[in-house]
Amino acid sequence: MNHFWKLFDVKSIVTLVLVFALVFVAMANKKMDENVFLLFSNVVTMVITYFFAKKNNEKNES
Repeated sequence: MNHFWKLFDVKSIVTLVLVFALVFVAMANKKMDENVFLLFSNVVTMVITYFFAKKNNEKNES
């Protein structure tokens, strides 16, 4: 149960919110500019990559 609460740090919350927002925008039937969607999806991908790469590097150093 202790590992469950470790999931709720700031970077996990930010990542989950961005992923849910991306899924919501992708599933919405509203018309959206293609460039805005592309920019948003790229930002979400960069944030996820940064957090996962940082977590792996911290484990390797210890």
